[in-house]
Amino acid sequence: PESCLTTFSKIFDFEKNVRFPAGSSPRKIIPSPENINNIPSASHTAKRKVREATRKAAFTLAEVLITLGIIGVVAAMTLPTLINDYQAKETVTRLKKIYSIVNQAYLLAQNDYGTIDNWGLSESEYEEDPDTGQAVPGEQAYTQTKLFWEKLSPYMKTLKTCLDPNDSRCAAYSHSYLAASTPRIYNFIPMVFLNDGIILSGGNINDLNCNEKSSCGDFSVDINGANRPNVVGRDIFYFYIYKHKIVPIGLNNDRYRTFESFCLRNTSVDFNGYGCAAWVIYNENMDYLKCDGLSWNGKHKCK
Repeated sequence: PESCLTTFSKIFDFEKNVRFPAGSSPRKIIPSPENINNIPSASHTAKRKVREATRKAAFTLAEVLITLGIIGVVAAMTLPTLINDYQAKETVTRLKKIYSIVNQAYLLAQNDYGTIDNWGLSESEYEEDPDTGQAVPGEQAYTQTKLFWEKLSPYMKTLKTCLDPNDSRCAAYSHSYLAASTPRIYNFIPMVFLNDGIILSGGNINDLNCNEKSSCGDFSVDINGANRPNVVGRDIFYFYIYKHKIVPIGLNNDRYRTFESFCLRNTSVDFNGYGCAAWVIYNENMDYLKCDGLSWNGKHKCK
């Protein structure tokens, strides 16, 4: 027919006028699904083959579901580890930050008031806790702690200070020692709230005849405020107050709260967790929560 001759004439003219690079042979031109329908002589088989040759590959529903299932299993296995690693790094960063802040504030306070034995403080008196039988700070100790933070807090960016045990803005909250099965209520007041959410508390003065080797007292740092887990060695850490500086508890030469005895993940003893602060700051990890056998003179990481 005339239409067929016209179509083949156009194809012939196109192929005849196409120029190919020297040394190459003409390529076979495969019509598209749209163009082949305009060729009257194309058979149904040719049209089907053109459609199959240009058909895009796609996943079936079953393949998609299997893939999603595999991704879910891998995520369930890796996400907890990634989250724990991220939390540990965040803890290291926040603890090192507050350590620097408190030390700078302590040095500034000494420039204005002299060393701590000139701050008008007296050694804290303790009384027995009727529930636990442990020695706890009495009313006089609160007074001395209040004086300590009144001298120190102006040199930090504070949100509020709760220096009165009866201050309703700063209610006591429960915390526990590392590896303890149950939390215990502990009145942290006096408390100093910093702008970034960190809470400083305690500050008991045990010895005003302190020096570079003997501490004057200690205080605690809660790096995320009253938020959980509120566990010593996880988000609560302790520091010594020395005559000229602040020192994290648990250093290699610590005579009272050693890392090896007071930072144990599987031992439920009083004050467990007190010895973790120095490890976190100087080794920059919390691997003591993942494995045993770590020490200052031995292994510093689980792997």
